[in-house]
Amino acid sequence: MSLCLASHATSSPGISGSPRAWSRRAKSMRIVCIMIDTLRYDFFKMGGARREYAPDLDDFAREACWFDHHYVSSFPTVPNREDIMTGRYSFPHHGWAPLPEDAVPMAQILSEAGYLTQLICDTPNLVGRGLGYQRGFQGWNWIRGNENDVVMTRFNKPIRSAMPKNKTRIDEIYFGHYLADLQQWINPNIENEQETFIARTAMSVSQWIEDNYRCKDFLLWVDTFEVHEPYIPPKYLQDKYDPDYRGTPMIYPCYGYADAYTPEEIRNMAALYAGEVDLTSKWVCYILRKLADVGIYDDCLICIMSDHGDYVGEHNRMGKLLLTGPKRNVFTPWIQHDEVNRIPLMIKMPKQTKGRRIAQIVQPVDYLPTILDLCGVKSDLTFDGFSLRPVLEGQRVKWPRTQAYSSNSIRARWPNFWTAINTPDWALHLGGEEADGPVLFDRKRDPNNLENVAGEHPAQVQRMGREYIRFLESVNCAPEKIALMEQKLRA
Repeated sequence: MSLCLASHATSSPGISGSPRAWSRRAKSMRIVCIMIDTLRYDFFKMGGARREYAPDLDDFAREACWFDHHYVSSFPTVPNREDIMTGRYSFPHHGWAPLPEDAVPMAQILSEAGYLTQLICDTPNLVGRGLGYQRGFQGWNWIRGNENDVVMTRFNKPIRSAMPKNKTRIDEIYFGHYLADLQQWINPNIENEQETFIARTAMSVSQWIEDNYRCKDFLLWVDTFEVHEPYIPPKYLQDKYDPDYRGTPMIYPCYGYADAYTPEEIRNMAALYAGEVDLTSKWVCYILRKLADVGIYDDCLICIMSDHGDYVGEHNRMGKLLLTGPKRNVFTPWIQHDEVNRIPLMIKMPKQTKGRRIAQIVQPVDYLPTILDLCGVKSDLTFDGFSLRPVLEGQRVKWPRTQAYSSNSIRARWPNFWTAINTPDWALHLGGEEADGPVLFDRKRDPNNLENVAGEHPAQVQRMGREYIRFLESVNCAPEKIALMEQKLRA
């Protein structure tokens, strides 16, 4: 099937000469996947939020399957998308990178199995910079201008400094300015709700639905960067969450320590983040209402997820990782706590009307095998993830995953990125500087992960750590990398 669906189209794009490793699906399936970048688990009522930040999505969560233990696998944005599109962990092998040339991504599999496939995104790190994550989609529409994506220069309008240097990210320089300064120069009307990226993306998706709702077999992948900084929600949402603030808007975190800010500034950044969550919830549900308007909502498999969260003051941190100095340095890494690592996942099956909470430990590598299983597409490819179909259908099965593994990448030298090893009861972290020992948190006694109890529970450290080593061996991680992780267990 070859149709011009949006800005770009190809017919069954993929790897030249690659063998078909799948067979035609057994049944029709309309699949709608909505990725919301930087959306935290605990900003949902189902995730323990004390206040309602995402009212529309909270409603959706109550009628879908909500996953209580969904954790980042590879981190952040681009490694996450590789895991999703290939069903394989990337962090044991490499970090942020283009879609590998030998990868057979989700969209290619479904395109060649007869599905209509469309990507609509405003995330700047999928199509641009040669990353190639549109590969396999028959149609793709990139709504440009987000973050540092300069669509049109505006020489006659000077760039204004948005925040003090010590309170914002300074590792990337554009036209002599920082990232915090760039967005309102690229998009001067960004505080107008209709001009926000999630609104523009949702309206594009709405048009696609109108043009394609009669198709019974499609994958629609929506990828929005909206919750990601800079946090510039419409003014009415700024007033909703922080009506009395009169200082400089804290729109972009410093990717450093929160003690650079006053308490009022921390509250303001958290409020602006909350406004972004509220805005995104509204416009994502605009998409869901369009599915209902054209009469296919109840027939769709709908998956709504995030790639990671963000710190807004917790653990004395701002941003999702530590960047130091005028040039990016991520090799003074942070332990990644639940504010970043535990992420929302909601899946509504066709005809589902009653919500359920799912207790199994799941990760983004599970999405591809799940979708193929539900579509009846048989594949000879191997995946690191597992199909969620049994738990989605309420079957009583022994779930094969007992721990979740989350990291940016594993290096063959020190310092190293931390790996978070999570279970419902424990959180173990291995990595950092060569002298850093294991860090263990008891989730039941210490839900905020404040006290390292590795010294009190050496057997627990060894059990979780040794299982992690076996995992790395199973995914063919380089022996020299595994040796560094084993060194941590001997500390």
